[in-house]
Amino acid sequence: MTRPKDWHPLRESDPLPGDPEGIRDQVRHMTKVAKYLRTQAAALHAMADADNLKGRYAEKLGEEARGLGRRLDEAEDRYREVKGHLSDWADELEDLQKRADSALEDAKEAQHVIDKPAAKAGNGSEPDGGTGDGADDDPAVERAKEELADARKRLGTAEGDYLERSRHFARKIRSSIDDDMKDSFWNDVKGWIADAEWLETWTERLSWLATAAGIVAMFIPAVGWLALGLTVAVALSHLAMAATGNGSWFDVVMDIGALKLARNGLKAAKAIKALQRSSRRTASGVARDGAKTQAAATNAGARRAAARAGRKRGATSRKNRENARARRLRMENRNRTAGRRAADDVRDAELPPVNARETVGTIGDAQVSRQMKDLRKWRDTYPDNAALSANADEAQRHLRVLQGSWAVGTALDVGDKAGDGVSGGEYDKAKGRMEAPVGQW
Repeated sequence: MTRPKDWHPLRESDPLPGDPEGIRDQVRHMTKVAKYLRTQAAALHAMADADNLKGRYAEKLGEEARGLGRRLDEAEDRYREVKGHLSDWADELEDLQKRADSALEDAKEAQHVIDKPAAKAGNGSEPDGGTGDGADDDPAVERAKEELADARKRLGTAEGDYLERSRHFARKIRSSIDDDMKDSFWNDVKGWIADAEWLETWTERLSWLATAAGIVAMFIPAVGWLALGLTVAVALSHLAMAATGNGSWFDVVMDIGALKLARNGLKAAKAIKALQRSSRRTASGVARDGAKTQAAATNAGARRAAARAGRKRGATSRKNRENARARRLRMENRNRTAGRRAADDVRDAELPPVNARETVGTIGDAQVSRQMKDLRKWRDTYPDNAALSANADEAQRHLRVLQGSWAVGTALDVGDKAGDGVSGGEYDKAKGRMEAPVGQW
């Protein structure tokens, strides 16, 4: 039975939630489980009482079979009692919800009658000679207000009965399961995850969001961290479901593979960035030395002349010698300044711009594309420098790792999502064969 969504004018939301048919489905399932347990218990008791067992193992086998049979009997008793309580609660819940729905229907009709005079007044039509007071004296409105108050009272009674009966059946169910069979904490965890149907739904949604974020990250690299976070969340959810027997370990393996590939891609991108910075430092040093050497070659003759004048004795005055030394020092300082300026120009230069085609080569990451172009630029500018060539080659290797990680990860993701449709359901069946809770391999 579908529950009403709009509870105005009585409540903001459904005050008596629950699904009687869903409870009855569980009761039918528990009936089958109880029947199966009863059959197995009878078989174990028969094995324990058999006279044809001979040998030293017979007594031990009979004792173990008898003990297991008793535990199955206890489990069958638990299922039988609990399904009885659930069946009774489903019937009472359905009756209470019918009472609440009836009150809601009457309240909506009464509210409709009450709203009519107000709507007319809002449209400029004034009943009772245009005084505007006639709505309060309208007998139909008065009756509607009484019916609305009665509906509220009926709903309040139904809600109170709902709370009282739900607590009653909760106590009876707790009493039925409070037997010699003790559930471990792990059993409670497995039961909670098995009942959390929303977990599988949200895991599927997060998986699609992670895929979408990965595509967007090709154009907005910062979104890559969101994609990674979503992938981690999906992996943890799949691990929880697989460990409790509610999911496939194949999904966990796929998630680990995706995270490993993402980690490889991130490491490759970081390595490219580090190599680009190293090449900038190296190129800056080469540019400094080159500019300094070129400037020194330009004024080499003047510096030698100044040096000789600074050392000359005899007719040359002391002041002339000091002036010559000062000229030499100024020229040497200009040479160093030229070197520093050239080094600064290399170090502070903007990364080269890239076009769309170049960006595709780095899986949409424009920053990595610019870094790769910068590495090649300085390698080609100073082709004789071994360090710059080595950095460019190493960066190219890391780029291939980045491209390969993205390609394999994308192929696995698309294959996993499309596998069931392509295989006609066989893919999910194969994954289902890899379901086993921790402790039951």
